[in-house]
Amino acid sequence: MANKEIICVYQDCIMCGDRGKKLKKLIFDKNLNVRKVSFATPEGRHLIHEALFKFQIGTLPFYTDGFKFSTKLGDFIGEEEKPVAKNTTRKAAKRTRRNKKKEVTDGTNE
Repeated sequence: MANKEIICVYQDCIMCGDRGKKLKKLIFDKNLNVRKVSFATPEGRHLIHEALFKFQIGTLPFYTDGFKFSTKLGDFIGEEEKPVAKNTTRKAAKRTRRNKKKEVTDGTNE
């Protein structure tokens, strides 16, 4: 059975960094046929126009099979992408010195 081609319209390299590693693993594990199309090509410009005006997708990268448009590759394989847990750290409150209130005097020494 031949896999359906999924087109990825991108501006920057989609295969770089941690997100790219996860994407490569997903593509390899699911044996997907993903074709990368730059936003600057005539095909990319046409797909961006269609994604923006018909599907209200205004971010890159996005994926399409020609009928369905999505910013998540998991929408084409029936899987939900697991949200990544963010490591949150709290910055300690900065300690400041309290200045003593100065009394206002009229300038006469009593």
